[in-house]
Amino acid sequence: MEKQGAAKRVGIVEVAEIAGVSRQTVTRAMNDMPGISAETKKRVLEAAERLRYRPSRFGRELVQQSTRSLGLVVSDLANPYFSEFASEVAKVAIANQWTLVVMEKHPGPESGKEELRALAGQVDAAIAYADLPPKDIDSVFGSLPLVLLDTAERTLDALSPSYPRSALTIDLAPGLAQAIDHLVARGRSRISLVDITYPKGESVRSRVYTALMRDRGLDPHVVTVASMDDDLSVGRCAAEIALNAPAPPDAVIAFNDLSALGVLKELRDRGVSVPETCAVVGIDGLKIGVFVEPELTTLRLDFAAFAQMAFDSVVQMSNAPASGPLLQIRKYAAHELVVRKSA
Repeated sequence: MEKQGAAKRVGIVEVAEIAGVSRQTVTRAMNDMPGISAETKKRVLEAAERLRYRPSRFGRELVQQSTRSLGLVVSDLANPYFSEFASEVAKVAIANQWTLVVMEKHPGPESGKEELRALAGQVDAAIAYADLPPKDIDSVFGSLPLVLLDTAERTLDALSPSYPRSALTIDLAPGLAQAIDHLVARGRSRISLVDITYPKGESVRSRVYTALMRDRGLDPHVVTVASMDDDLSVGRCAAEIALNAPAPPDAVIAFNDLSALGVLKELRDRGVSVPETCAVVGIDGLKIGVFVEPELTTLRLDFAAFAQMAFDSVVQMSNAPASGPLLQIRKYAAHELVVRKSA
């Protein structure tokens, strides 16, 4: 709730609307950068003066360091998945002389929309895990070139074609198929999946896993746990549920590596040997997986390649001619099975 009497600060979005230009053009005009005509610059400066727009010191510092700035939106930097991915994006951005601004947006369609709008007004493009409805994605990011990560196909199809958008999605099927086939080849038949439900709804993992198991004549068994403060607790809870079932699993594929570590902890506390009695497979390929005992078998995502794919899409959209068709790019990445001692 806004404080009584508090005036809303005019931002780059309002200047862009009045001047009839993009936010990137406002940034260039306000910071005396090349790439726009004198007439356009004059129109932007007049609009800024009329609105009494004052660029933030933060925004000016970004522009002074680099001709372009990139926003990265993740869910939780305390989660190694997002911190490892952010580290790779930073490497790519620095190598290409872009400034990186990182923001956390916690899960939930109503979370962080105003903060996202503020970020969108400060950067030239963005890469985002954004679990927002299509109308909110369009209203928050507007004409900003945007790469959406792990977004449902139905969301992408509903986005406005008037804005530059790209989607980078992880195709779960190849990696999960590798994991299931690896476990079956080693005599496992009761393979359970740990699934986490978030506010955005059912996990794609559950649907893909169920289809793959049935294709192989195996009964799927999904242990669903609501999102908790940490995925380690999710893994422990899921393992407890699975082990108390009439037919406990002889293998568990966890939602991610962190929940897999929780599964390992619960199994160890119960005296269940891994992998002899129950094999464990994670998903993500986090570095921490080699520092546990037994070392974690996992479906590894190549974070460096994933970050490069996302950045390449940013560059493609940012460099597209203003008069040409808007780019709508879709790319896919996949996991690779890395076999270690836990399976």
